[in-house]
Amino acid sequence: MPIQRKPTAVPVVSMPAPASTERSVPVCIIPRTMTILDASKYLSTTTWQIEELLRKNVVPSFILGQRRVIDRLDLDRFVDQKKTEPPRKLEDRSRNFKAA
Repeated sequence: MPIQRKPTAVPVVSMPAPASTERSVPVCIIPRTMTILDASKYLSTTTWQIEELLRKNVVPSFILGQRRVIDRLDLDRFVDQKKTEPPRKLEDRSRNFKAA
């Protein structure tokens, strides 16, 4: 005669329903100002290129405490401006390579 097993009861865990479906605090906070290093990561470029933009006053910056910071919206405006400009033709660098 085979052994009969009794079905084990699975405990039911009930979670309290959330008080409200709206969140009072945003899940992800994106800072408004960025350091030069943060700005270079944001634009996927080097810190040198960000410093060049600051030196040429292409993108404004200001000092907050002891750090030079850049407004994220200014970086977004810079990118939008670059996207509307006609593309520049890359210079021909084939002369740098000797014919084999």
